[in-house]
This record gives sequence, C-alpha cells and structure tokens, in this order.
Amino acid sequence: MTNKELKAFRDSISDYLEENKQEMFKTLARLVEVESVLGKKDLQSNQPFGEGPAKVLEVAGEILHDFGFIFQNHENYMVTFDLGGEQADKPELGIIAHLDVVPKGSGWTYEPFRLTVNEQEGRLYGRGTIDDKGPAVAVLYAVKAIKDLGIKLNKKVRVMLGASEETGMEDLKYYSNKVELPDKMLTPDSAFPVINVEKGVSHIIMVGSYNNKIDGAVIESITGGTVINAVPDRAYAIVKGIDKSVIDRKISEMQMNVRFIAEETDGKIKITSLGKSAHGSLPELGENAITALLKLLTEIPFDKGGAYDLVCELEKIFPYGEYYGEALDLFCEDDISGKITEVYSLIDINGGKYKGGMDIRFPVCTCLKDIYAKLDERLGSLGQTYVDDDAMEPHYVDGNSDFIQTLLKSYTELTGLKGECLAEGGATYLHNTKMGVGFGAEFPGENNNMHGADEHINISSFMNIAKIYADVIFRLCAE
Repeated sequence: MTNKELKAFRDSISDYLEENKQEMFKTLARLVEVESVLGKKDLQSNQPFGEGPAKVLEVAGEILHDFGFIFQNHENYMVTFDLGGEQADKPELGIIAHLDVVPKGSGWTYEPFRLTVNEQEGRLYGRGTIDDKGPAVAVLYAVKAIKDLGIKLNKKVRVMLGASEETGMEDLKYYSNKVELPDKMLTPDSAFPVINVEKGVSHIIMVGSYNNKIDGAVIESITGGTVINAVPDRAYAIVKGIDKSVIDRKISEMQMNVRFIAEETDGKIKITSLGKSAHGSLPELGENAITALLKLLTEIPFDKGGAYDLVCELEKIFPYGEYYGEALDLFCEDDISGKITEVYSLIDINGGKYKGGMDIRFPVCTCLKDIYAKLDERLGSLGQTYVDDDAMEPHYVDGNSDFIQTLLKSYTELTGLKGECLAEGGATYLHNTKMGVGFGAEFPGENNNMHGADEHINISSFMNIAKIYADVIFRLCAE
C-alpha cells in the first residue's frame, strides 16, 4: 500500500463519517435508551441475562439489518457479523464490544437512559456512552464505512456484540464454546494507545456473623454498594440509643470528601453516606461511601459489642482513603503493570449476619495463590470466610508483535499522539484470549465518568475511534 493510497482511504473514511455524524448519534441514542442492566434469567423467553440485555441485542440486530449486514443472534448471548474474505475463512481480526451496562446509580445531571447531545461541551451523555455502547457504535460505523465505500477486504473481520461483560462475561464463554475465536482480537472497552497488560482480578465475597446486640446505643444495620466492581457512592446505617446532636457533631468533625446526612424517625436515626462512584480498577477517582461510613461510625460512642465491634474491625482493614490494599498486607507493584488496587464495594450488616464484597486488581508480579494466602490470614483472624467470584490471573501480550505495532502505527499517525503499550486494572473480554488487547476507547487524559454519574464521551473522541478502527481494519484485512 502506498502512502497515496492510504491517504485516499483515510480521506474517504473521514468524509463518510462526517457526513453520517448525526446518524451515528441517532444509532447511539437507540442503544442508550435500552436499560440493559442484568436482570432475571429466563431461558424460556430467551433471556439469559434478563429482559434489558436481550432487548439491547434485539435493537442491535435491527440496526445491523438496517445497515445491510447479515448477522447472527446467538440465543441472546451475543450478536455477530462478518465483513470481507471468503465465507469459510477464519477471521483475521475480531472486534468485541458490549451493550450491557452497570446500574444508573445516583447523582446524574442528565437522564441516564436517554442520549443527551451537548454540542456546547462537545459531549454525549448517557449510561453506556463510554462503556461500551458509544465505542461499539463507532466500530459499527467504521465497518459500515468500509462496506458502503466499496473497499475490498481480502481477509475477514468479525464484530461481536455481547450482553454480559459487566456481570461475568458469560456471553463470551457461551459463544467461544461454540465458535472458535480469531487469534487477533481488539476491544474498544479499554483505553488508547494499546492495553497489552490487564491485571488479575479477584472478586471476594465475605461472610460472617456477630453478636446481634439490640439494646442500648447500637448499630442496627448497614447497607451499601450496588455492584462489586465499582466504588460505592452511597451507604446507609440505622442506629439507635444515641442523641442525634452527638452524631451531627461527629459529622461536622469528619475531614472527608463525602457528605453525611442524619435523619431521625421513630426513635432511630438513619445515617446516609454520599460519596462518588468510579470503576473498580480506578478507585482513586472515587470516594468510597462505605469506608467513609465505617470511619464515622467508629467515632460515635456506641456501646461495645454487637455490630459496633465488627464495624471497628472492618474499618481497620478497609480504611477510608486507602486504595492499594496496605491494611490487608496485599500491596505490591511492578514496572509492567503497576500497583495492586483494592475496593471495599459491598456491605450488608443486619440481624447478626454480615456480608461484604471486595474488588482486587493485581499486577503481573503476584498471583491468585498469593492473594488468597494473605486473605486467609487477615480475614480468618476476624472469623470471616470468603469465596472468589470470577477470578482471573493477569493477561499479557507481547508489545513487540507485528499486530500491536500495527495498532500503534495507526493510532500515532491519526492522532499525532505517542503510541505505547500500557497496563490497566480493568479486565476486558479479551483477558484470557491468545492475542487480545484493549484498543480504546478512552484517550489519554480523558475522564468520562465510567460507571459513575453523567457518564459521557467526547464527540471528537467518538468520531476518532471510528477513524482509527477503520484504519486498523484496512491495514490488517485489506493488504
């Protein structure tokens, strides 16, 4: 391919996308409007992840039909389609994105399940705009541009749209048990330039019991968090036997970026902790409402015994403002993948029973066996038992491979930004694949409030994702 041919291709793609910009917004709006959060499994109704995820795949199928693609819906686990090559060819490249989303949470300025186009800010707002409906639409228009412009692909590209990335990735497990995955795979569910290292992931569910003391100045219950892989933005405690003025005074003394509200009803006081949500892999971007609440409760003079003793022990191992697992003796780091992170993300204390949840992202220098050994020691001393849900060891792909160097070349030439391999804590679909890497969608320096309120994508980034993906598809599948 000559430089002239490459420039002609890029110009035609850029012109096409600009002409179809408003159509791209409309397509994204159709997907954002579907509240594709995990629901109740109903295989008789062909809803393995509930009504919302099944509906969003149905809408995706309608969009692909309108685009003129021949697609397959794999029992509402995943929708796939191919472009280029011969029918029997194994795809040279696979691109996978997801259309399920996390719950809306709280604190939104905009309606979460309606696309808001803010031209003044240059942003598109709505749940899924960055994770991962927006990037998915950008990929769809990259492929559609190649098809509509009549550009021949000698090798096949396969696009896969899933429905349970946020809740265990059972969609990809189901699909890959039936269909062989391409060796080279990309997902726009990460960051640019290229994420060739993904930390290991451990989702810990802890259970235990405590003396359910119900008389005196006591903590009756605590609840907080909605999903295990996000910094919780809200938590509640119900307490009694304490004068509200004492609680108000302690609240005024707290030096935190978290807001507390104490409300008295029927002789009991509800304490609400309002923090800031963030993705579990980036806890430093959030404010943990649960750990802040635990800290506040330890400062209030409750009677010893009961839930108060448990709260004091939990606060020691999950201190507010700690992100790297020091109190659990988990801290480690390396040059390839950085520091371990840990988020105490779920809590339920009531009636003598305790349940908690924790998200751990660990670097290449350690492994699940070492993590478990530390947890056995620290949690065991509190009388807690735990199970690990969806654990994964770290994932690494050689950054010097021709595949990754091609990605970096397209990224650098189209953006003028430095192309390099990076590591991240977020686990994507491609964590255990042969040569799967994260390629977008967030650009360096962006904070799109992923998993938080007012999630958004920059319009310029939305368009650039499509251009970059079209470029990579052309380089890998047309030559």
